[in-house]
Amino acid sequence: MMFRIQLLVCTVFLLVTGAALAGQPDPILGKAGNHVIKRSDVNRMLAYYPQETQRRLQENPAEVEILVKRMLEVKIISEMARKEQFDRKPNIKKQLAYVMDDFLSKEYLEKVIMPDATVSEADLKEFYTQNKNDLAVPEQVRARHILFKVDPASSEAEKSEVKGRAEAVLKRAKAGEDFEKLAEAYSDDQSSRAKGGDLGYFAPGRMLPEFEGVAFYTDPGEISDIVETKYGYHIIKVEDHVEARQRSFEEMKDYIRERLQKQVVMFKIQKYIQEAVENAGIRIYSDQIVDK
Repeated sequence: MMFRIQLLVCTVFLLVTGAALAGQPDPILGKAGNHVIKRSDVNRMLAYYPQETQRRLQENPAEVEILVKRMLEVKIISEMARKEQFDRKPNIKKQLAYVMDDFLSKEYLEKVIMPDATVSEADLKEFYTQNKNDLAVPEQVRARHILFKVDPASSEAEKSEVKGRAEAVLKRAKAGEDFEKLAEAYSDDQSSRAKGGDLGYFAPGRMLPEFEGVAFYTDPGEISDIVETKYGYHIIKVEDHVEARQRSFEEMKDYIRERLQKQVVMFKIQKYIQEAVENAGIRIYSDQIVDK
């Protein structure tokens, strides 16, 4: 089913693409019988992929070759379908019409409506002023830890045994042994163990209160005493401590523009669609949608 949809959509793309701009080099990249795929055909096809996918394809000739092959496959199979008048079947014609309508509506909104959705410098500054605190860099700590996990149902004797092991490792860490190697050898936190106990940077509210209460008040390079949480016993080593600070307008300008642009575009498109629908007098027959 998915392959059928891909073929259909790909066929529509090829039907609506025009010739390459006159005077520009447009080499043939693939050929099958009378079917030809040029550079301009591939470029138009790539325009409908996400930016990240476009970059990957442009940097990888082997993947472009696969795309050219698929485009030729679509042309070959669609030609066979037309010879058998498959495109004249009522249900196929309706589906093709819907796909064409869907494609045209998206193209129209993107090429005609979206270009008018612009954000001014004043809009950017107003947003920055109103959201200055939210855009600030929060206080952050980067820490490593070694966890000695304790089952909540453990007896006091069992908890004491685990804590004893934690204290033995703590003694070694404070004596100067490599903290990362100790974490790799003894930590029960599987997600950070392979990284030498590294938890990365985190702001207040990300970790358990007991953990944060020690991490944010331990100087970089220092190792904490045993910290008990609901997960067990932790040994924490603070790697870095970043103080909270305000970001400047220039620092956040591009981020704000991208964020506002998306909001403005979405608002403008929704408003345009709503007005078009109201002018057309749309009606939805809800009683007919429910299966009886």
